[in-house]
Amino acid sequence: MALRSSVILPLFTSALLMGCAANDPADTDSGTDSDSDSDGTTAGPVEDYSCDDLMLPCVDESACGPKASDYQPRTNMSADDSWPACVSDGGTYQLVSDPPGSIARVMAFEEMANLLWRNSSTPTADDFTMARTQYLIEQGLWSRATRREDLHYPEIPMSEWSDQVDADKQCTIPELWQKYPDRCVGPALIDPTIDENLQAGQDGNGDPWVNAAKVEAALVWFLYLSVYKEANTCATVAAKDCDSAWAYYTGGNSDGLGIATYIRAASQNTHDRIMDGLLAVRCWRDLNPPDPNMDDMWPLLDAVPQDQFDLFQQGWEQLDNALHRGYAVIVRERLIDHIGRVQNGVDTAPSWAFLQIAGPILNREATERGAPEAGTLAALWQSDGSDEATLAAGLDALDAAFPCP
Repeated sequence: MALRSSVILPLFTSALLMGCAANDPADTDSGTDSDSDSDGTTAGPVEDYSCDDLMLPCVDESACGPKASDYQPRTNMSADDSWPACVSDGGTYQLVSDPPGSIARVMAFEEMANLLWRNSSTPTADDFTMARTQYLIEQGLWSRATRREDLHYPEIPMSEWSDQVDADKQCTIPELWQKYPDRCVGPALIDPTIDENLQAGQDGNGDPWVNAAKVEAALVWFLYLSVYKEANTCATVAAKDCDSAWAYYTGGNSDGLGIATYIRAASQNTHDRIMDGLLAVRCWRDLNPPDPNMDDMWPLLDAVPQDQFDLFQQGWEQLDNALHRGYAVIVRERLIDHIGRVQNGVDTAPSWAFLQIAGPILNREATERGAPEAGTLAALWQSDGSDEATLAAGLDALDAAFPCP
């Protein structure tokens, strides 16, 4: 649900903040082989556990279907839904502008994956150093992680804004991201987690697989939020951000890179529904084109008629629902892997490190949905991850709270 109420994650937020202490003016956001699994499963001490082998429920979306209000390009090219004809009806994403810079950011994510969590050997200090180089590429991941906002949380009050930076870069102001860590999740939580664990890997501190798992979890979080954020600014800031949303999900690849790889491997249906949501936002953008007398001046959301305002909210919500299910599917797959490790006496530190970052992110949405299972999920992430009954109950709660894309 695209709600904006603030449901704080106090334990998670404070734990990360205790462990840690740039603007680019023009752009809004517009690998090597390994023996890792195609679904992004961590290499090294990981086994390829399946839900069937562990006698756990597998992904079942047989009862799921689109809402009557959803944009449905895969069904008769959208002819049977309520949306007007548009550029997305063929089911293929059509760029608004030039290929976006977010493609290169997803490629950097893939390179970091091959160096760290998909490495066929234990990552070395040099691997972490090379991964940091990928993270710090100019106009790359770091440049966006340090300003990424979670638009599910309320905006920073305008009365507190700095007049020294643009409206969409208020979270680069330390006083603001420290005061509003849930909204300013990039500089407050995501980037510090990545930086701390890259540094630990470079210095040889701690378990390299745990450090790698934490970097992975933080980057997956960043990519997930970036899709949602760019879909919004496509309507509110710059039309080309539609392209950034699509690229943050797919890496600009028709088969999907980045988090699309994770989600598609676990649920093709969820992947398809996320693509439908991205196409819905692109459809809306096409239905509100630039004035032919004003080149490339696309109308923004606050200037369109009410019916078009409502249609955007409808498409953005469709994407949001699918993304929540997609993120839940990623967490689900990692939870199954963790349960397999527990059952088979395999090192659980890396798998639990990933889940302790990735899992609590779903608490807000589960609570906002009024899911009875929200408390069970929250309790799971606060446990030590060793009790099989608690883990199995958490898996059931995850499926119940996020059943369909």
